[in-house]
Amino acid sequence: MSMTLIVAEKESVAEEIAKVTGSTQKSKGYFSGNGYLVTWCIGHLVDLADPDAYGITGKWTVDQLPIIPQNYYYTVLPSKQKQFEVVKSLMERDDVTDLIEATDAGREGELIFRLVYQQAGCTKPFKRFWTSSLEESSIRAALRDAKPSSDYDTLYASALARQQADWLCGINFTRFYSAEYHTKLRCGRVKTPTLAMVVQREREIKHFVPQPYFIVTADLGAFKATLRVDTEDEAEKIIAACRNADATVLSVKKEEKSVKPQALYDLTTLQREASRLLGYSAKQTLDYLQSLYDHKLATYPRTDSRFLTEDMAESTHALVEHLLASGIIPALLTDRYQLDAINIAQVIDNAKVSDHHAVLPTVNVSEDAIRELPTGEKNILLMVMYRLLTAIYTPYVYAATKIQVDIGRYAFTATSNIAVNPGYRIIDGILRAELHAKAEADAEDQDETASPSALPDDLAEGAQLSVQDASVQKKMTKPPKSYDDDTLLDAMEHAGKDLEDEALRATMKENHGLGTTATRAAIIESLVTGGYLERKGKKYIPTDIAYTFIDLCDPRIKDPVMTAEWESQLEYIRQGALTANAFLQEINKFVVDLIAEQKAALAGKDTTGIFRRERPVIGTCPKCGKAVREYPKSWSCESGKDGCGFTIWKTIASKNLSAAQAEKLLTDGKTGVIKGFKSKTGKSFSARLVLHDDFTVGFLFDEKK
Repeated sequence: MSMTLIVAEKESVAEEIAKVTGSTQKSKGYFSGNGYLVTWCIGHLVDLADPDAYGITGKWTVDQLPIIPQNYYYTVLPSKQKQFEVVKSLMERDDVTDLIEATDAGREGELIFRLVYQQAGCTKPFKRFWTSSLEESSIRAALRDAKPSSDYDTLYASALARQQADWLCGINFTRFYSAEYHTKLRCGRVKTPTLAMVVQREREIKHFVPQPYFIVTADLGAFKATLRVDTEDEAEKIIAACRNADATVLSVKKEEKSVKPQALYDLTTLQREASRLLGYSAKQTLDYLQSLYDHKLATYPRTDSRFLTEDMAESTHALVEHLLASGIIPALLTDRYQLDAINIAQVIDNAKVSDHHAVLPTVNVSEDAIRELPTGEKNILLMVMYRLLTAIYTPYVYAATKIQVDIGRYAFTATSNIAVNPGYRIIDGILRAELHAKAEADAEDQDETASPSALPDDLAEGAQLSVQDASVQKKMTKPPKSYDDDTLLDAMEHAGKDLEDEALRATMKENHGLGTTATRAAIIESLVTGGYLERKGKKYIPTDIAYTFIDLCDPRIKDPVMTAEWESQLEYIRQGALTANAFLQEINKFVVDLIAEQKAALAGKDTTGIFRRERPVIGTCPKCGKAVREYPKSWSCESGKDGCGFTIWKTIASKNLSAAQAEKLLTDGKTGVIKGFKSKTGKSFSARLVLHDDFTVGFLFDEKK
């Protein structure tokens, strides 16, 4: 009997396809049955080999550069070797006559399958399964309408060109700066521009000079009107004019406005809101959502879409009914939530769904399931559930009033925004109460001069009012705020919005700025663990190394315009208007020229001491008595690699430790109880860290009362 092999990107997707195809028998690494074999890739199974595969080994030196392979070598990732062997063996089976590629519907999904296909030495023809929805009807349609692989050859060429170009720049620039300045300095097409944005923001804050401004308020009895001016002299003149003048109403503008609910969550918007409401880092939010996905309580986390496909309308309506009837949602909301008022069409847009649809809860959500969740996972699941309920609900409607009055030939203004129908904001308020999160100011109520109450209804143009009092308040302009997870993710997503070139600006917008929803959290985290950024509360602050490195770095590497130019050319490759070879030749030339320019600029200069600094001491090594110093990823004995080897890692079980906790471990032999460790299965737990007799660090669990 001939078999059809389907290769998905993730086990969860393979499982859904297996249900549709009737492949109910699960074996190690694949499903089978009804004439189908369904397996998966665990993301990237195959990746580009390191430079040592090209014979470039030993200490990094400038003389080794540039590294420009004539032919690229690939290798199976060691941690995924077993699954690769499963996929390879299935491809090699004599009874497999049909092969279907069912990796994610996008550029990276195409790359994942093709590299496995080639590394396995497979030559069997295959078709492309393409869908962003895992609804049964969509899977059946995608299987029925699978297209020849040749239809996606240019997409693969674009993906391969992106990967090889990133390798070229990352390997060459990282090794050049590291070798030249005698310290490890990691360069990346996304990482370096992201770091440059944080450095620039902190410099703007440091050099910010506050400027005074003045708010003049005229008390007109029934309401107050205001005017902002820049100088105290002008403010005093206006105050004097007010005391000797009546007020004449110049205009009264009333209108009813509505605010639509926000769309569903993609990963970035969920990470941003979790940062604002709960103070979670981007990595924490991703970890919590991944755990929910693994437990089948939420859909795929690494999505960049905030919408659903048309075929999901019916199942989404059923999901909402399930959530409302399950006892999970407080009666305060279920009593007020009107099912006949929902509009699923608000979140349906096929054109805005790429590889995956928006994040949703699943029908597996129940009171028992939520009760068992750690706090982090529970909070994220609540946010996802409530966002679904708000995104399909009625708009927030408010009455906006704006009155302009003339006082002594100065135009004062009074505004107010009064709720008419709270709509979806009822749900938002209940969520914040459940999360114990502070309510956010409404965007239309953030004007510091707006009236908190309704303005008079009976005023008309030309009406005369008496000024009962006038006052002035001095204020100061404020500097921009340091980046936190919310604002840094936003800056990465919208990087390039100020580019002068309209085409490049559009490209950056279309490709969502720097990085992807799947990679941004890891990029930020790598800047922290690499010693370039420090977390101070919710803020990200650059280290001394970061400032120095960004100053030394070539402007082309730290400018997001390079990403925009790349993405523009990669799209041409996908369209067939540019060859991957032509694009890579340009990248080769860019790397060769930049390395040559930098070598020439630094020739004869002593760069050995630029990054040299005394590393802070946090205590005494319990093993040999020397100092324990702070390093980018650890607190370690200064005796070095050839010394005693004592180390306390800065990140243990996904928890970032503080210097104070490390000091306590050194002085007392154990820490206080630390929350937020993560087990290998994704469960959160609390424990003390303890220093064992063999000078290793372990966990100590208090006895349960």
